[in-house]
Amino acid sequence: MSNELSGVPSPNRLIHEPARLAILTVLSSCAAADFVFLQKVTRLSKGNLSVQLTNLEQAGLVIIRKEIVDKKMRTTVSLSKRGISEIADYWKTMDEIRAQMVQEKKRRAPGRTAPRPGLSPELAT
Repeated sequence: MSNELSGVPSPNRLIHEPARLAILTVLSSCAAADFVFLQKVTRLSKGNLSVQLTNLEQAGLVIIRKEIVDKKMRTTVSLSKRGISEIADYWKTMDEIRAQMVQEKKRRAPGRTAPRPGLSPELAT
């Protein structure tokens, strides 16, 4: 998706939300993860993690499996094929945004003025 006003690509808003991005990033680095592991790694509450997983499942980005292990329910989550593709597209978009910002910074560099005395270079730009 592209933001036509500025020419900067727009990231997928479903994925860009911090909690969902954390979940998808963790899942993209492993075959599957159980609920407890996801909760510890993302530092989300049980309720928030559950809601975000439901949203991702409804969007077709994750597959949730529930099974009984040692008389306890175990929830395991993995990326779907669509989820794998969507998270890859998300990072590609973020790379494009970063590249455009670097180019914009280079484009503006010649027009910068010299820093004023007493100001650090970071504050002078």
